[in-house]
Amino acid sequence: MLVVGLCLAITGSANAGSATINQRPTLFVTDTRPFEVRGAGFEPRERVQVLLAVNGSQRWERTVTSPAGVFTVEFRVSLGACSRFTMQAFGSKGSRARVVPLRLQPDCVSPA
Repeated sequence: MLVVGLCLAITGSANAGSATINQRPTLFVTDTRPFEVRGAGFEPRERVQVLLAVNGSQRWERTVTSPAGVFTVEFRVSLGACSRFTMQAFGSKGSRARVVPLRLQPDCVSPA
């Protein structure tokens, strides 16, 4: 069950000299308990720092991509269905990707 995935827009951009010309770096939330992220389209063996901002706090994780430019990172935090977050990945070779919420879930909006 990945309710959070329905609230996201996934965007990314590669640097101009990228070997992965047709594939832009992207981030995917693969699980929310614990919070797990998969990155794809990054440069091979690129050092990547991933920033997760949740409810006013920030957490960083570091990793190195595979020869295919893919990585998986796990944050030791669990998010509820209504948790708001943003996430960004910064690669040492210029790759960048981010995930930002589009809107709140209808069940998460408190009545006014």
